Amino acid sequence: MKKINVLVTGIGGGSHGEQIIKSLKLINDLDLTIIGTDVTSLTTGKNLVDKFYLVPYVADKKYEKIIFDIIKENNISFIFHGSEPELKFISENREKFENANVKHPLNSKEAISLCMNKYETYKYLETKGVNLPKFKKIDKIEDINEIDFYPLVLKPSTGSGGSSDVYIALDKEDCQLLVKYMLKHNVDIVAQHYIGTHEDEYTIGVSSDINGKVLGSIAIKRFITNALSTYKKVRDQNNIYVISSGISQGKVCHNANLQKQAEHIAELIDSKGPLNIQCREVNGELMLFEINPRLSGTTSLRAIAGYNEPELMIKHQILGEKWNHNYNNSTIMRTIEEVEISE
Repeated sequence: MKKINVLVTGIGGGSHGEQIIKSLKLINDLDLTIIGTDVTSLTTGKNLVDKFYLVPYVADKKYEKIIFDIIKENNISFIFHGSEPELKFISENREKFENANVKHPLNSKEAISLCMNKYETYKYLETKGVNLPKFKKIDKIEDINEIDFYPLVLKPSTGSGGSSDVYIALDKEDCQLLVKYMLKHNVDIVAQHYIGTHEDEYTIGVSSDINGKVLGSIAIKRFITNALSTYKKVRDQNNIYVISSGISQGKVCHNANLQKQAEHIAELIDSKGPLNIQCREVNGELMLFEINPRLSGTTSLRAIAGYNEPELMIKHQILGEKWNHNYNNSTIMRTIEEVEISE
């Protein structure tokens, strides 16, 4: 059994870094040593790794040297990022990681750049003939006058993932109040028509190789039914409008129709790595919210169902094994667990 040392950064906060560790812990046919880093020692992820390092924020000038010292000291073969700043760091330093013989799960620079800007993503896909919910970039309060679709969702255009600064506007009055607040706090705003229902919301992962060939995909129908999975809920007469939180749970399933559409989107943007598509199904059509060019916050759910992306990446990139895209249908719920940690 080949021994492989893996580094996972940003393992705190219950984000996708922790999800990656949970997935790695499910692997039983590799001799893995898992090294974890975070900017705080107050993290439950520390209990899941074989060795933990406290590191500074990526913006700190010492960060790069510290990470590469950890890589050298522990003979790291594969690095997974657990936060967006670290995704950008690895992406900007690809050649250095290659020279250190360290593999990574990143998509192409082009795909990352596009997907981290929702407005540019919408515009690009629209030119490719993809049907999307109506959208509008808002740079000033007067831009609201051009909107002819309500209810709508206001959200940051830049960045990837999370529900911070996401709001529901039922009408123009709501929109004016919310946009004024968001502009005051320098949020780069895009408005998108709220369509479909939260009962038909999906997260779909699409995996592609370095040549842009789709290796496989997996769908999760989200259960947005409790405080853990719900970020915002607005009632208007007999209608309920819901925004999901970043904590996903639900039914891992096969939806050939939606997965085919998601794979087509991956091909359109020339994805060359992991891609996570947030969407709703409306009359059999995939209606896109956003694309995250990285592993998902549902990585461990997928792994439990048999589609273990971190495992597949390691075996594919280091051992040269074929990508196994088979998985089981499974309903997986989440909870909050108390964990005692050493400081």
